[in-house]
Amino acid sequence: MSKDCSDHLLRGEARSGVYLVTPDLRGRSFPVFCDMEREGGGWTVLQRRQDGSVSFNRTWAEYQTGFGELDGGEFWLGNNLMHLLTRDRDMALRVELEDFEGVTEFAQYEQFRVASERLRYRLTVGGYSGTAGDALRFNKRYDHNNRAFTTPDRDHDRYPSGNCGVYYSSGWWFDACMAANLNGRYYVGRYKGVRDGIFWGTWHNISSEYYPTNDRQSFKSVRMMIRPKGFAP
Repeated sequence: MSKDCSDHLLRGEARSGVYLVTPDLRGRSFPVFCDMEREGGGWTVLQRRQDGSVSFNRTWAEYQTGFGELDGGEFWLGNNLMHLLTRDRDMALRVELEDFEGVTEFAQYEQFRVASERLRYRLTVGGYSGTAGDALRFNKRYDHNNRAFTTPDRDHDRYPSGNCGVYYSSGWWFDACMAANLNGRYYVGRYKGVRDGIFWGTWHNISSEYYPTNDRQSFKSVRMMIRPKGFAP
């Protein structure tokens, strides 16, 4: 049985696509999208944004079970499955971003874990390397590590006067509120107003958009994917 996409790669499956995985041998198998090409392959894709065809302004229940189109479309794999995939194996996270100017950057984290629903799918993340900057551990005021998951209908963030999920139209591991939100609204090109689009707070030139009247940075594509820490195909 393959616990995740890295096991499929080690068995000689070299083509990217949908595969069945069974992270808990006592539990059920479920389909995931495997990227077998990027940086040696073996990546289990957790999230994909590319065209705005799927709304990420969803409920707790929808983020729990997952939504969207695994094979080629936009999707969120689901918090329950992310917990299963990261519970028994030490996983690394890779975030890939591309803006509408064609700039591509990545952020990689040597530690990534999503806790159970009882712990509100709390995020554990650390060990940054890459080119996009460490937006998930931005500073002491905006730190997504150890944060519970919040959706518009379930407020677990640290913002005292409202729900970050409502304000930013998404589910995410909000602090009070955020330095990163990869589940924000999909905007084609720059936009104005509330910074409720896909956001990565360490992106180059992003500091120029802090004034409310300035254009906001948007992203053409984003992916989140995991594989076992130290994996060498």
